[in-house]
Order: sequence, then structure tokens, then C-alpha cells
Amino acid sequence: MQPLKIFNIKRAISKVKYTSESRLIVIDEDNTVRIFNLNNLKLDGGFKIKLPKNRVFANNVDISKNGEYLIFTVPKTNKAILWQTNTRKPSANLGWHKGEIESVAFDEQNKYVATGGTDGRAYIWNVKTGKMVGALAPHADYVTAIGFSKNGYWCATGSYDKTISITNISSMKFAYKMRVHSTMVTKIKFLNHFKMLSGDKEGNLIVSDYSKGKVIKRVPKLPDIALDFTFSMDEKYMFAATKNKNIYLYDMEKYELITDKFINVTSTITSIDFVPEMMYLIIGTVDGILYIYDLLADEKQLEKYIQDKQYAEAYNLVDENPLLKDTVFYSKLEKIWEDILVKAQTLLEQGQKDIVNRILKPFMSIPSKRMFIQNLLKDFSEFDKFKILVTKKKYPLAYSLANNYPSFKETKYYKHMENEWKKSFKMARQLIFDKSKEDYVKQLLMPFRGVSEKTALMQSLFNEKEIYLLLKQKLSKKDFKGFFELINRFPFLVDLDEYKEALDFGKKLLKATNNYIKNGNYAKVLQYANVLENFPMYKKDAKEFFHKANSLVNFMSYIANKQYDKVYEYVKKEPFLEEIEDFKNLEDEWQKKVSIAEEYSSKGDVTHIIETSKELYEDKRKTS
Repeated sequence: MQPLKIFNIKRAISKVKYTSESRLIVIDEDNTVRIFNLNNLKLDGGFKIKLPKNRVFANNVDISKNGEYLIFTVPKTNKAILWQTNTRKPSANLGWHKGEIESVAFDEQNKYVATGGTDGRAYIWNVKTGKMVGALAPHADYVTAIGFSKNGYWCATGSYDKTISITNISSMKFAYKMRVHSTMVTKIKFLNHFKMLSGDKEGNLIVSDYSKGKVIKRVPKLPDIALDFTFSMDEKYMFAATKNKNIYLYDMEKYELITDKFINVTSTITSIDFVPEMMYLIIGTVDGILYIYDLLADEKQLEKYIQDKQYAEAYNLVDENPLLKDTVFYSKLEKIWEDILVKAQTLLEQGQKDIVNRILKPFMSIPSKRMFIQNLLKDFSEFDKFKILVTKKKYPLAYSLANNYPSFKETKYYKHMENEWKKSFKMARQLIFDKSKEDYVKQLLMPFRGVSEKTALMQSLFNEKEIYLLLKQKLSKKDFKGFFELINRFPFLVDLDEYKEALDFGKKLLKATNNYIKNGNYAKVLQYANVLENFPMYKKDAKEFFHKANSLVNFMSYIANKQYDKVYEYVKKEPFLEEIEDFKNLEDEWQKKVSIAEEYSSKGDVTHIIETSKELYEDKRKTS
């Protein structure tokens, strides 16, 4: 993949950050700030801050999400300086540590900044006032990495002592200390759905549930120190950098490494960021080169390959850039393959193998398709035999052959055979209770005698015919407990349409219950969970729904009675409540009042401080 644009800054790049309004801010080791316009890919301004050089491979500079504030540590002091981008002037000196400040990070709301020091301490500061608002749990060694959750309720600090401390800063109470790394923690990034990714000096990458302090998955490690990582907008992909010159691409849904050479540059990568609106990947390097990659630049080439019917080249391009799988052109490419495959199978059914070879030839050089094609052609060498067996209604032999050659199951002959079975069995179920029709039923099913997949169903139809009637009754009455008990006793019933109908109902119910959880409708959650409890595959989900519904009942009761201290204690215990609208509204109100109090405090306005503090105390919205 070729870069869209390259800038030579000539100084090692410490931080790259996409902010807003198509702005990219870049800080180099000399603390020179450059602002680029991503619309025209040109330098749009900048300034230099007179401070000693920062350390490129450390987290000692950061840029707020909106780009309005910058923070720089001051080497050999216990201070960090907040800088306003627009005024190009410092706004506050942050200094409380007993030693140098080792790491810094802004929150996602542009409200707070955290500092971590060589003294093992970490503090949170109000960005506007420059005043400290809280201290985080201490570490036994340097605080080397800091991250904030996307909703701003949580902060994590990583240390040279190999631990990660996670604090719920909504209540400023320590939550968890995780000991999951075997060496210094170098980077922490929060994701959606209570996930957090941390990396260390040996390249280990660990996904955790930060609300519970538990490891979810250890992702395939990097070969060296985890320097930086960023994510696509939907968090499906992760881009990671270590001390070599490659960008590693991960599938974060499967937690797998897709490729270790997604992008290769000329020197060690120091900082990366993703621009969701433009699908750009920004890369800064130790030799001062800034790369801007358009991750979908290959999209036009993919379109051209498809238009020119160069399918092998199209699939090779997708292998090189897996992100193309999310484009409409890849969907179009796959649709072409599927249509040609259907056409090839139809032609093979007609015995026109020469035409099949011709239309499949463009795909023969594609490894993932070649094996499939070879198996398809091999299967169809026996197809004439299969076709004769189906035509002569020698179904036992036909089914046996289809099991040996799976491609036959996609042909019209196999589908015809299955339709004949379904029609015959459905009619047999209707007539079996009429004793005078029993011989007719036997004759109806005779062609399928000896088909191993159908034997149990046919035997039970004669020996325990009431089973089918009972199964249908239980489904119509939505008696899923009895329905699945029957399935458990007679496993062959899973081949019936009733079983598939029940599964479809369960899937819809599960989806609806999840939606009611998000909306805070605990009554519906309880109602649906009572039904889901009877589905063996959803028992665990139902148990979780009951737990969440009961939690919602208590939560809503506390809010209704204005027991805000209990609200926050309960949310700490049940973090999923952070996503409930009632809590978000409550937290917004609280944060507004806290911000007002912090501003009065910064100005020394004692009268208003007392008034606001009294109001906050009366609210009782925070636990002490």
C-alpha cells in the first residue's frame, strides 16, 4: 500500500492525534507543534514550545480529543505544563508529584487530564482550571501509561511494577488492581462494551473487562515493545506498532493477527492514529517522517479489477488489504463468485463440463477458490450416477452418495429429493392417526426406508406417533420447557420444522430482551427472561437477564427516592447501569455542578464555593 501523503518533519515524532474539523496535530521531540489540514493535506500552522526535548518512546506528551489543549512534561522536574492550542500559551502548571512526571493522558470529554509520576502516584486535574480534583491508587513503581474510558467514568494506570490500577473516577473510589502483565505496561486504550486493551514492554497485548478487572483474551503478541495501537471506527480492526517498521493488523472480533506486514515504512514507528471519517491511518516515525495512508485507496483499483474481470488480482488485493472486505466492491466480487458457482453447478447438472471449466478458469489461480473448484469437479464425476438414483427413487443410495459428495446437496436433484421427503412425511403425520390409512402411510414412506437420516423419524411415527402431535401442541402453546424436554428425549426431532421454528423464536426473543435492557425496561426483561429460561441454549443468558432486571428494579427505586448515594454505589457494583439513560442524565447533572464548584474554587470565590458545596452535599450523589 502506497501512502497518500508524506511529510518530512526532520525531527522524531512523539505524538500524532486526529482531533476535529479535519485537523491533525503532530508534536515532535523538540516540542514543535504542527497542525495539518486533512482536507487539503497541507500544513495549516503551528508553533514551538521552549522546553527540553521530550522522550519519543514515552507517554510524556498528549493532545486533547478536541485539540484545544496540549500537555508536556518538564524533564528533571515534578511538573507538567498545560498549553492552549488556539492562544499558543500555557494555561497551567501541574506539579504535585515527588519526582518527575512519567506519563500523561487526556480524558475523552476534554475535561480532565491525568499525570503519573516516578513516585508511583497518579493525579487527575481539571483542564480548564488547572486544579487537582483527585488522586488515583498508587503504584509501587513508575506510572508509565494512563487511559480513560470513553464515557469518562473510569481511569486506568499502568506501571513499571507490572500492574494496572482501574479506578471509577465518577466516585473517585479505587476499583481493581490487575496483575496480568509480566513486565512494564507501556500503553492502555479503552474500547466499547467495558473492554480495555493494554500492552507491555515484551509486546504482550491483553484485552480485559475493566468493570470487573478480569482478562477476556490474550491477543497474539507483538515481537517487541507495544509502542502504540489504534482502532477502526467500529473497533473491528486494531493497528499496532512496535519497534520494527511494520504496522500489525488484528481482527478484534476474533482476537487474531491478520497480518504482521499490513504497512511497512522506512524507520521505527513512534505514534499512530486513525481518522474514521476519511479512513486514514496516520503514522509518525523516529526519523521525522509523517505518513498519511488512505486505507481505502485500493478501493478504486478493486473496482477496476472487477470491471476488467481480473478476479485473481482482485482477491490478491483484498488479501493485501483486508479492510477492503468491508466495501461494497468486495460484496460485489463475492456476489460474482457466488453467481458463477451457481451457474457452474447448474451446468454440471446438465453435463456441460467444458463450459464449466471455461467460466471457472478466472478463479483457478485464487488459492481459496481453487481447492473448492477442484472438489466440485471431483464430486461431479459421480453426478450422473446420483441423478439416475434420484430419478429412479432409489433414495437410500442417493442419500449415501450425497453424503460422500457434499456438492450434490446444492443441486436441484437433491433439493427435489428433500422436498419429496418433507411432503411425504408431512402427509404421513396427518394420516397416521387414522388406522385405516396405516398401510398407505407405509407405502408413502417406502422410498425412504433405509435412509439412515430418516429412519428414527419414521420408526417413531409408527411406534410413538403421539410424540409429533405433542411437539406441535407444545410449540403452539409456547410451552418451551415441555418442548425442549421432548427434544431431549427424542433427539431426532431436531430435524423437524417445529424445532427450527422454536429456535427462530428464541433468537428474536434474545434480541428483544437485549434491547429492553438498554432501554431500562425491567418489566419486559423479566417477562422475556422467564420464557428464555426454558431454552437450553439461552439458560445462561436468562440468568444474566434476571440479574440485570433485578438490578434495574433496585436502581430505578433509588433514583425515584433520590437516594443518590445508593445509586452510585449500585452502579459501581453493576457497571452495565452506566449505559442506562437515567444514569447518564444523573451523571451529566452532577458533573455540571462539580465543574461549577471547581471553577469557583480556582477563583477563590468562597461564597459560591460554600453555596455549591452545600447543594452537592444535599444531593448526596456521591459516596464518600
